Amino acid sequence: MTKQQVRERLLRKLRQQPGKERLTKSLKIAHALHRLPLYRKARLILCYAAIDGEVDTGPILTQALADGKRVAVPVALRKGSRLVPVEIRDARKDLSFRGLFGVPQPARTAGRLISTEKLELILVPGVAFDRNGRRLGRGRGYFDRFLSQIPASVPRVGLAFGFQTVRAIPFEPHDQPVRTVITDKEVIRCENSRSR
Repeated sequence: MTKQQVRERLLRKLRQQPGKERLTKSLKIAHALHRLPLYRKARLILCYAAIDGEVDTGPILTQALADGKRVAVPVALRKGSRLVPVEIRDARKDLSFRGLFGVPQPARTAGRLISTEKLELILVPGVAFDRNGRRLGRGRGYFDRFLSQIPASVPRVGLAFGFQTVRAIPFEPHDQPVRTVITDKEVIRCENSRSR
């Protein structure tokens, strides 16, 4: 199957998943993340705001703030087709505005931009992941461009439902892998994800 065929098939499955099942699985993923030392050590995390059937990150955002962590969300800018990290302080209030592609984001970003150099953990969405950390996004390249600017030493964790893990994803030079994938079934360590 081509990347586009895999993307279409899994997006369809994401959208068809019942809401209650999605939330139950998302909570399992959140609990697995909270147990990881890399989460406990991180003082400033970047976590995406979920859309279109993705793993619900609301519980992760809420818990991270309750744990006293600084939390940023990626905000997509049309100019330059890029993401910028914007700090939030209240997941419900701060993510009430729908930005580019319908992604929840703060209505105002002024004064809340975070330097990418300060990020200590990045939670990455994906349509599919393989066991080598290769990621298939939505095809716009925003996260790949963003991750290419982040030092490889900063942990990148993909969040996905079990059915989103596939045998292999074709890898291109611009693709940015993750080091770990957390699903509702397992935590997958992808230590060799950079060597392709």
